[in-house]
Amino acid sequence: MPATGQQGMETWRILLFAGGGSELLVLKRPLGLCLPALHIPRYERIAASLNAEAARIWKLETVCVAPFIISHPDQTSGDARYHVMQARRPEELSRIAPQIMSVASLKADGFSDVRDYLAIRRAMNLDAGGPRRNAEGPFSEFGAFREISAWVEAQLAPLGRNWNGAFRQWHASESFALLRFQTRDGAVWFKAAGSPNQKELPITERLSALFPRHLPAIISVRHEWNAWLMNEVTGTSLDSSCDLDAWCCAATSFAELQVASISHASSILASGAHDSRTAALVSQVAPFFTEIERLMEQQTKTTPRKLGPSEIRSLGVRITEALAQLERAGIPDTLNHFDLNPANVVVRSNECKFLDWAEAAVGNPFLSFEYLRQHFLRTFGDEPDTAATFLESYLNVWRHLLSDSTIALGMEIIPLLAPFAYAVNTLPWKAAHRHAHPESAGLLRSLVRQIHCEAEHMTRAV
Repeated sequence: MPATGQQGMETWRILLFAGGGSELLVLKRPLGLCLPALHIPRYERIAASLNAEAARIWKLETVCVAPFIISHPDQTSGDARYHVMQARRPEELSRIAPQIMSVASLKADGFSDVRDYLAIRRAMNLDAGGPRRNAEGPFSEFGAFREISAWVEAQLAPLGRNWNGAFRQWHASESFALLRFQTRDGAVWFKAAGSPNQKELPITERLSALFPRHLPAIISVRHEWNAWLMNEVTGTSLDSSCDLDAWCCAATSFAELQVASISHASSILASGAHDSRTAALVSQVAPFFTEIERLMEQQTKTTPRKLGPSEIRSLGVRITEALAQLERAGIPDTLNHFDLNPANVVVRSNECKFLDWAEAAVGNPFLSFEYLRQHFLRTFGDEPDTAATFLESYLNVWRHLLSDSTIALGMEIIPLLAPFAYAVNTLPWKAAHRHAHPESAGLLRSLVRQIHCEAEHMTRAV
C-alpha cells in the first residue's frame, strides 16, 4: 500500500518541475537526494489539497498535473505515491533556487530511495518499454494549464467576461481535469472527462439541451479534450444542508425532470447513458450472481460471514421475480442518475440543478430516488413525519401519471433492486475489469449483503 503519514493523513512525494520540465525541485539530505513530500488529509480532493499545502509551505502557486504510484524494484518497500506538479509562475522558484536541479544531471545512485529516481524517469516518459504516463488529455503535457486557461479566456471574451486570475483546481490527471475560474460576473468550471467517463460529455450536452432548467448552462465545448466549460450553479448544495424544504425541493424537481424525460429515453440512451431498463437488468442477473459466488468464496475474513452459493442463487431468483413485477407494473422508463449524492444537487429559490452526469441511466425512475432517499435518511434520521414529507414531495409528481397501487408496488420493490442496478451499471464486477480495481471486490460483497438483508426484510414483512 502507498505510504500514509500520521493518522488521517497521506503522504505524496512531489515532482515540482520548472523550465518546461527541464528543472526539478530536489532536496539534498545526508543519505542522498530525495524528492520533497507533502502531507494532506485522506479522502479529500488530492489536487486541491496538494496545491493548498504547497502554498502554505513554499508560498508558491502550483498546478497539479498527474498522480501515479511507484513500486520498489526489489519489493523491499511498499508503493509510494507521486504527483507531478508545476509552479504556475516559474520565476517564483527563485526563492528556493538552490534546491532546483537540472533533470539531465540526476543519476540513480545519487538518490537515497531509488523509487524517486524511477518516478522522475516515469514522469518524463524516459523509459522505453516501461510504464509511461498517459500522453493524452488536457494535463498530459507541461504547460497545459496555460493552454487551458487561454482557451477559457477565449470562450469568455465574446460574452464580455474576463478571468481575473483566481482559480481552484479540484482534480488533475492526464485525462481528467476540474478547474474553477473566477470572473467578475461569477465563476465558470472547466471539466475534462477521460476513461472510463468519456461518455459524460455527450450525455451532458444532450441533457443540457433537453433540460436547461435542471442542468448547468454549457458555455463551450472542446471535443478533442472531451472537455466543456459551464457556468457555476449558485445556491445551496444538499451536502451542506439540513433544511427539509431544500431536500423536498430537490425531490420534487428530480421527479419533474424524470417525467419530462419520458419521451426522450431513446435519445438519452443514444448519448451514452446506461441501459437500466428491465430487460437489460434481467440479462445481467445470471452472470452477475455467478461472479458474486466466486467473489464471496475468495473472502478471507471470517466476518462478516460469507453468503453461501445457495443463498446467492436465491438472491438471483428474487431479483428476477422483482424485475418481472416491476415490468408488469407498467411504470415508464425515465432518466436516472446513479451518482445522485447530495454534493451533486444544488437548490436555489425553489429551483434545483443536478450535476455530474457520468452515471446517467435510463430505467425505472424510482431507482435513483432510492439513492437520494438513503442519503436523506442519513442526514435526517428515520423520523416518520419528516421522511414522509420528503417522500411525498417526490411521489406527488408521479400521482399525475401513476395509480397509488402502482406507486406502492414500485416503492416496495425498489430497495431490493436499487443496489443491484447500481452494481451492474457502475462497478467493475466482471472479472476482466476487476484486476484494475481490486478494492471493488469488498464493495461488491457488501452490496450483495445489502440485497440479502433487504430480501430477508421483505420476506418477514409478507
